[in-house]
Amino acid sequence: MAELSQLAEILRDYAVTVAKRNGNELAGELHLLASIRQWEEEEFDEKFPGQFARVQTLLAALRGNSLSRPQLDDDLAGRLKEVSRVSDAWDLARELLSRLPDLPHGGVQAMPEAPQPVANEVSSKHRAVPPAESQPTAALLISPALAERVSSACGRPLADISRVIASDALAVARRVTGAELPDDIVEGLITELGLPTGSVQAGEAISGLVGEVAHADAPDADRIGTELALALIDVGEWVAALDENVTRDETDRIDEVRLLLRGQLAERIRAENDAFHAFEAEFDQLVGMQGVKDELRKRVEFLLVAKRRAARGHKLEAQRSHMAFLGNPGTGKTTVARLYGKLLHSVGLLPSNTLIETDRSGLVGEYIGHSERKTLEVLDSADGGVLFIDEAYALADNYGQDRKGFGAEATDVIVKQMEDRRDRIVLIVAGYSKPMQQFLSMNPGLRSRIPVQLEFPDYTDEELVTIAERIAERRSLVLESEAKDKIRQVMAKERLTEGFGNAREVENLLDAAQRNIVARVSALGNLATSQESSTIHADDIPAATEPVAKRPIGFAPNTYL
Repeated sequence: MAELSQLAEILRDYAVTVAKRNGNELAGELHLLASIRQWEEEEFDEKFPGQFARVQTLLAALRGNSLSRPQLDDDLAGRLKEVSRVSDAWDLARELLSRLPDLPHGGVQAMPEAPQPVANEVSSKHRAVPPAESQPTAALLISPALAERVSSACGRPLADISRVIASDALAVARRVTGAELPDDIVEGLITELGLPTGSVQAGEAISGLVGEVAHADAPDADRIGTELALALIDVGEWVAALDENVTRDETDRIDEVRLLLRGQLAERIRAENDAFHAFEAEFDQLVGMQGVKDELRKRVEFLLVAKRRAARGHKLEAQRSHMAFLGNPGTGKTTVARLYGKLLHSVGLLPSNTLIETDRSGLVGEYIGHSERKTLEVLDSADGGVLFIDEAYALADNYGQDRKGFGAEATDVIVKQMEDRRDRIVLIVAGYSKPMQQFLSMNPGLRSRIPVQLEFPDYTDEELVTIAERIAERRSLVLESEAKDKIRQVMAKERLTEGFGNAREVENLLDAAQRNIVARVSALGNLATSQESSTIHADDIPAATEPVAKRPIGFAPNTYL
């Protein structure tokens, strides 16, 4: 079975996300059309003016209430296997648009070609709840799934809990706006919880449900209570931003709600993100790097807050996720880049957890203009995920201002695309600290677009021994204590060599030790015991080499960490 290209994977992921937001169990042609537009919004609207309004109208008519992860239509999955180039994606869009009036999803009849209004505007402060594709209620944290968790935690009927949550949500909305709520907002919040319209009256006060569930005698009750509190705050931020202008008075009222709910939670606040837990669990498997992990977490939390505020109408400067990883080889930069991309995807800041790894040779062409095309192809393959450029300083041609080399040509393309694809791609450049500083200065826009520089320190001798133990365990080898001492001594001398390879040096050392084991027991042939063939003695560890010139730097993933 043919594998999907990177571009096809991005379109598939986008389509599934659109279907999920729309509450659909199956990602079909409409969702795929929306995904192509999300992938390249400006070009889509330029190529197919006015067509996306039709897609939105059809999607609004198809809105469901499924909570499960949608599956991609089998026929479309097969069609995506044919998408490997940018032109293929546009051909697919044309094909789908040509059938748009006749799309038969879920028994919905063909829609008129002219876009139909999906909501009526109300007062200048309050607007009708827009359809799922354009945000509000579909983007709220309140949901039937949350109501079910609350019901289970506190042991009360789901219908009762749903009504209390709806009443609390309306009370929060009313408190924040300081006015009566339009019917469309009331109905939108009620139906978001799967309740019939008119079944809940706008509440005057916020109940004590958050505190009740947080202090219930049930597993994860504290986290469920905190989740409910955050969902109610989310409602307050949403209604404040309906006119795209959050006032200071509204912000103060939202803060009052925060303090009220914090009082109910008391010591039971558990606001950690599940994605961060998974991230830290994987990161804990790496040796050292606590400082790197802390900095990455702070950065992602900052980006999440910024995204949340922007979605609620606050005007913020554009935030960028690009980074520079500085340090010697073998310090885990590629592994961390992969985990960082996975975390960004998990928390919704990137549509894919794809990581594309390259260096100068993958970006620079053979003639004028070739580098631009080659670099764009690499960026296309990484679109939606992370592009990791190792030894990025090699792009600095050092020709001076009078002449621009192919590396500078590729860098110019990268700088522009970093901005154009800010929401869809994260660039991580890596390499030695000093050359990287020179590289970041070669283009006026490069340093300003990379707000974070992380230093990856060399591993200590003890950390290198720990890495050796993990490699040995993975290879079913036994390290004698004397062998560990020998590794410690060798690494202490090797680190004095320019371009010390850190964990890569350890792996090379154990490769050599395994070869020495084979040589040592070869005379015994198949008479050698399993223990003899798998135990590393001190004599099997090669001695430290004399200091030599700078070593070549590879960029394969550090899978041994």
